[in-house]
Amino acid sequence: MRRIGIAVLGTGVLTALLVAVKSQLPAAVPPAAATHPSGPSTAHAPAVASQPAPGVRVVDPSRMMDGSHLGAVFTNPFGPVQVRADVRGGRLVDVVTVRLPTAAARGIEIGMRAAPVLREQSLERQSADLDTVSGATYTSDGYRRSLQSALDAARTGRPAA
Repeated sequence: MRRIGIAVLGTGVLTALLVAVKSQLPAAVPPAAATHPSGPSTAHAPAVASQPAPGVRVVDPSRMMDGSHLGAVFTNPFGPVQVRADVRGGRLVDVVTVRLPTAAARGIEIGMRAAPVLREQSLERQSADLDTVSGATYTSDGYRRSLQSALDAARTGRPAA
């Protein structure tokens, strides 16, 4: 009987805590966006392009210098990540993974799975605005940051820091 009382009390406390925390979170949809437009329907309006991730800039291809540009090394808990961006005709034509985590079998497996996906996104988007590969958060972040530094080097003509 005592266990039931503790379970009910714990559930009540947890529920109250969740409600209190949820009330402190910002609303997912601003009130202005939740109202219906007074003009024509926007159901068939084109989708608005998403903003790049913080710290990521969309590359202006006309400003990139041709050549191979080495990105900075970014170390995560599984090891270092570094890429090289190859630019021809002002366009990103290849991204070569120079370093991936090799300290543990799991890190190697993650890097080998994530690198081709991230490379394909890079070439497709011509930027470092990449989606995170599921299960490879640290590797994706290091890849994205190293690629951004390589693209910055391509624009400035200076080696990545």
